Amino acid sequence: MKAKLALCAMVCITSVAVIAQQVSVNYNQSQNFAQYHTYAWGSSNANQVKNSILAQVAMQHIDTALQAKGLRKVNEDQNPDLLVTENGGMKQETSYTAMGMGGFGRFGGGFGTITPEQNVVGTLIVDLDDAKTKSLVWRGIAQNTLDNSGNKNQKMVQKAIEKMFKKWPKQ
Repeated sequence: MKAKLALCAMVCITSVAVIAQQVSVNYNQSQNFAQYHTYAWGSSNANQVKNSILAQVAMQHIDTALQAKGLRKVNEDQNPDLLVTENGGMKQETSYTAMGMGGFGRFGGGFGTITPEQNVVGTLIVDLDDAKTKSLVWRGIAQNTLDNSGNKNQKMVQKAIEKMFKKWPKQ
């Protein structure tokens, strides 16, 4: 009986909010993606994150993902089929860790604490526009809590882009 109470107490003591990587993709369902063979990075992206290592890592992985889909990278002045832009941002959020233990039987009472924790949530948006019609045809969005380690963040960006492009339209 004491072992069950101890196990129950340990389960009840800690409650931690877990924030998992969120990736979503939306695309024009009526668009024929088989017509696209080339892409270029759009130069008129006012929201592009500049001078960021994570942005550079994202661009490299986006290139890899697009090329794995059979697209060839060209310069913007070579009339690509698609224009690619990436945007990113960060915002600070507060999460809470709650710890507590209720009273058991005749011992009564209980205690608990709630501790706020500041996190930085990063967002990556990848847009693909039809270069001829200037219309958005595909968008991938990834969001996750950033880590203090640059290497972990780079791996997180890589996984997010892999998840995005797994949802590439089948033709």
